[in-house]
Amino acid sequence: MRRALIDTALQIIDEEGIAAVTIRTLAQRLGVSHAAPGYHFADRDALLVEVATEGFRLFADTLEAAARGTPTPTARMVAVGLAYVRFASQHPSYLRVMFGRGVREGYEWPEPLQQEAHRGYRALTLAVESLVATVPGNPGSVEEISFASWSLVHGMAMLWIDGPARHALGDEAALLAVAERAILRQCEGIARQGGAPGPEPSAPEPSPPSPPVARPCASAGPPSAARPATRGTSRRR
Repeated sequence: MRRALIDTALQIIDEEGIAAVTIRTLAQRLGVSHAAPGYHFADRDALLVEVATEGFRLFADTLEAAARGTPTPTARMVAVGLAYVRFASQHPSYLRVMFGRGVREGYEWPEPLQQEAHRGYRALTLAVESLVATVPGNPGSVEEISFASWSLVHGMAMLWIDGPARHALGDEAALLAVAERAILRQCEGIARQGGAPGPEPSAPEPSPPSPPVARPCASAGPPSAARPATRGTSRRR
């Protein structure tokens, strides 16, 4: 039943958004009494915290696996960044809970959730550290570059799952190609800022089509990444 509640919550989020997840709705979908979910989760917040914890665990595993065996720091940055965007594309419901406003304001993150969230962000930070270590001079602090890198890939991820990037790019392969070029340009910029020559510029890539202004997003509006970032970032850095 516990697994069924989590899976059903993810399905509802995918179909209707986080706001549609209620204990009553879950019970109705599973054909059980309204009291039955309470044997597994004290309330809606407890359920969503479990979903977020599971999501961050899968997310951290994905980023750590992507980093392993990369031949250069730049390759590591690209691999981790693309793993981030790909995870969002393939698991949008998890990402909405991990970085959204599903859990009520003021709810204390339990230790397992904090640990998994920190582990995911640490995978990104380690990639930045490995790149910065190869750059002479002072390209900037690891903390600032990590935040900028996170903003880059998270922004692309959210634009994809909320609709505008899907309308503009069409498929995941195009999204990942754009993401790879953006991450490589960031790595080149870090190298130049530190005084090292960047790689020889390649031929200009065609710009992706602009998202159609008149077309609405697939969802009612993007979930805010600011709240979990504010609450979770200080704990997981």
